[in-house]
Amino acid sequence: MRDLGSVDALVLGGGPAGLGAAWTLAAGGARVLVVEREETVGGLCRTHAREGYRFDMGGHRFITADRDLLDRVVRLCGDDLLLAERSSEVALLGRRFRYPLEPLDLARKLPPGLALRALLSYLRGRLRPGPPVESFEDWASRRFGRVLYELFIGPYTEKLWGVSPAALSPEWAGQRISVPDLWAAARALFARGDAPARTHAKTFLYPRLGMGQLFERIAAAARSAGALLLTGSVPRAFERRGTRLNAALLETPEGPARVRTDTVLSTVPLPCLLDLALGPEAARELEGAFPFRPVRFLNIALDRPEALPTTWCYVGEGRLRAGRLQEPKKRSPHMAPPGRSSLMIELPHAPGDDIDRAGDADLLERARGELGALGVDLGDDVRFAFSVRAPEAYPVHLRGTPAARARALAALGRLENLRTFGRQGAFRFIFSDAALRMGIAAGEGFLAGRLPTNQDLARVQSAQRLTEVASVVGPTVLAGRERG
Repeated sequence: MRDLGSVDALVLGGGPAGLGAAWTLAAGGARVLVVEREETVGGLCRTHAREGYRFDMGGHRFITADRDLLDRVVRLCGDDLLLAERSSEVALLGRRFRYPLEPLDLARKLPPGLALRALLSYLRGRLRPGPPVESFEDWASRRFGRVLYELFIGPYTEKLWGVSPAALSPEWAGQRISVPDLWAAARALFARGDAPARTHAKTFLYPRLGMGQLFERIAAAARSAGALLLTGSVPRAFERRGTRLNAALLETPEGPARVRTDTVLSTVPLPCLLDLALGPEAARELEGAFPFRPVRFLNIALDRPEALPTTWCYVGEGRLRAGRLQEPKKRSPHMAPPGRSSLMIELPHAPGDDIDRAGDADLLERARGELGALGVDLGDDVRFAFSVRAPEAYPVHLRGTPAARARALAALGRLENLRTFGRQGAFRFIFSDAALRMGIAAGEGFLAGRLPTNQDLARVQSAQRLTEVASVVGPTVLAGRERG
């Protein structure tokens, strides 16, 4: 077994949270080893490149209300950070609706009778006091009205997560979903006669060569400061003395290895960490409330200049398996060769189902049929297609998850030099900026000799109300930035 020596901090996982920790620790002079399962860093923010086409794993964009973090990212990326503008829609009932949903747009495009029912239902949901909100179904019905919930929100949510919205906790919803504001719509209508003011972050920053470029830069900065990154490797076991972990056994491309460490900062999936740190029996008592929803991304390179009218499109039709369509070139013109574009299709699925088992060629044929139903004809313009899997893409927040997570974090907290955080590690459906901030907070706490608790790290999140990036960065910083 190879001896990798001793480090101050062992970071498990090279995604946004793990890299944020390594970046901070190495800059502060700590000896750091990052262990990453994949061959490249970035986690769910990796960018895959083939023949001049580049594909992210999801609809990533960089926006944060944390000015210090934003300044650090701008300094790190320089001219490779572009200013882009989000445009998105929902495909439903053979029509396209703006997203986030806007009352006036819905009123114009829904059949008149359905539009009136949706409006009355929305008003009832917002104005009439109801019972306590206990599920995502309760939350969404209250904020969108029962008609819009049954028309789009409910079916789309069940397609995405694979369980009934009545079984989901509402804890993640306020961070991820923009709610239509009827009163803002009315003010906009009478003041300007146009669409309502935005309630979501439409302008954002985006790396020239995909979201993965940002995290490759962070990894390079960590390496330059002395951090070691070991890819294609996984932890297999911990050595423990009392309430402290003092070493980890790793599986690496060169075979088994051992590293001694003062602290373990983990971003690996919470069920995996429970098994490693507490043992299978203790893990089984806690991990049942922590399922993940896998997503398969079908990436299609096209020999045409444009694929969609918007950056991305949510597929509201429950009969279709696609969750969201995206055109990477709408974020940065460098995501495809000149004069060409591409399309990415997100396919949430269950482990072992037909989507999971299908080959790439079969997925492409299925995609052609579904795209045709949405009015998108690929014709003979497909140059190639390939898929990428994300087995732990979405932590599924069941109604029992918050309580189970509290128990799991408390149990892991009894190991005094172990911390867990990040989307998978804290089991929180968060944006990438929040994951990055979790890692930075863990690194800063270590350097100060006061590691935040697992619970404190899990509470780190994006701002409750998303902020337009221009209002945070300011015109001086954005001057001369190329628009994507």
